[in-house]
Amino acid sequence: MELTIGRRALMAGGGLALAAGAAFAGTTPAAAATAVTKNAKRVYYASDYGIFPRATMPLVNLPVSPTDPTIRRYSAGKEGKPNVQAIGAPDTEAVDQSDEINAFLQQIATLGGGIAIFEGDTNQLVGYGVKKPIVMLTEVAIWGLGWNKTTFMLIDGANCSVFVNKPKTNYHDVRDLRINGNRWGQTFPDALKFSGPGVDLSSDRHPANPDNWQYNSHGILLVPDYTAPNAGPYGDTYSNFENIFVVNPYGSAAMTNKVGGEIRFRNAVSMNAGGNGFTAGYDTYLSEVTVANSEYDGFLQQSGSTRFTNTKAFWCGQVLDRWQVGGGAVKMRRASIGYKIVNGCCEFSSAEAQNCGGEGFWLQDAESVNGQLSSIANNMIADTAAISNPDGWGPVPNNYANDAAWNSGPSSPKPAPGDHPGVRLKGKSKYNNLSITSRTAGPQAGVGLGQQAYALGIDYFGGAKENNISVTHSDGYNGQRAKGILTPETPHSAIPHNWILANGKPLSDAVRKAPRPSTRLMPRARTS
Repeated sequence: MELTIGRRALMAGGGLALAAGAAFAGTTPAAAATAVTKNAKRVYYASDYGIFPRATMPLVNLPVSPTDPTIRRYSAGKEGKPNVQAIGAPDTEAVDQSDEINAFLQQIATLGGGIAIFEGDTNQLVGYGVKKPIVMLTEVAIWGLGWNKTTFMLIDGANCSVFVNKPKTNYHDVRDLRINGNRWGQTFPDALKFSGPGVDLSSDRHPANPDNWQYNSHGILLVPDYTAPNAGPYGDTYSNFENIFVVNPYGSAAMTNKVGGEIRFRNAVSMNAGGNGFTAGYDTYLSEVTVANSEYDGFLQQSGSTRFTNTKAFWCGQVLDRWQVGGGAVKMRRASIGYKIVNGCCEFSSAEAQNCGGEGFWLQDAESVNGQLSSIANNMIADTAAISNPDGWGPVPNNYANDAAWNSGPSSPKPAPGDHPGVRLKGKSKYNNLSITSRTAGPQAGVGLGQQAYALGIDYFGGAKENNISVTHSDGYNGQRAKGILTPETPHSAIPHNWILANGKPLSDAVRKAPRPSTRLMPRARTS
């Protein structure tokens, strides 16, 4: 029988709390909740120790835009933006519960470890207010009661990630909860440089830049030491994240590319990320993971090996406004990529990119990438359909280091269907074994979407060769959007140096035909 200690009994006994470590260097945590006493099964409900969800999300009904009369629910924090402004009592900021939560977790660790369970509200309107990172400990698993109930909300001005690992630790376990990153409520005043519409951003501390994580806010961040940006790397972490739903992070839903690998995400969703959806480190396992509406790329792997199983990236780059600049007044679309693989090898098993701004898949200097890639109706930045570009917004270059802002109007030059194929092999991408399904989807919302006219682009002069590729390219809309297998910019010399099977027919002469048998007649034997 589990010995659950009631909070009333503990409070009556006058138990004192153990203080957790500081959330940031130089910060002293407040007193924790009621002291934790070890129980038989080591399962600790936060509510039994005085920790309840105290942050709320007030709802108001507002139209999305003049072109979309649909009434949707938003918080009152930033009108028209689907963010969270976590508040407490009316017109007050929510209480920061970071210190008491971290103290609760540390007490469990001190008692030998266990599972910390956090409750919540079934419509995500009530959650745990966070203004400092919740520190994941090796000894303590953090569980919610489901992503439809338990929510951790980042308070306005927190300017930090929601969950971070204790420096140089591994074996973290977080599951069954929702993270709301409140991206419009984070400021980072020193992270972006901007003086007016049309001015280039010269800072490299953009939310999409994974090399400057300390000027960022992610749902889950794993780094060597979150209090020391220059700390050196360490070995594999073997961390596990299951049933995690991350909405509106300022940066990525999860960033793990600064630590060792063997990190597993299963049944996870990133929605409306301001940077990339998932920025994965080497030897990451992503299974049943979806990225929707990230401003930049859906999945970014910069080195090492990631395993994608039943994953999907869609509508990346198709955001309603430019939230970092000018209070979101600059509308735009971006040539974001579903999956961007750089300097690594990885495995794909049923991976799909759909309705992204640029390519579905971008392999750059990648070797030994294997698997099944499905690229459907991408190159949305070149699409002129009203549903994908209702106000005629101009595109913004997909470059976080020099990111020009546009005030509507046409771009120069205008994106074309050949600019972003379904799959692009860039630089020294060699020895890859790919099965590609490229398709411009059938009617969506009554119209055809996506200008994915070409299935494949190969940078032969950059070193993309010795690849084994099978491509199926079709048009499900009206028979006019599918132009060809290879982009016009792909040099003819790429064909004999890659084995390409296109719609069942070979494009390459890499496999030599056997020589014909000799037709020369043998001399007849003499007869006497």
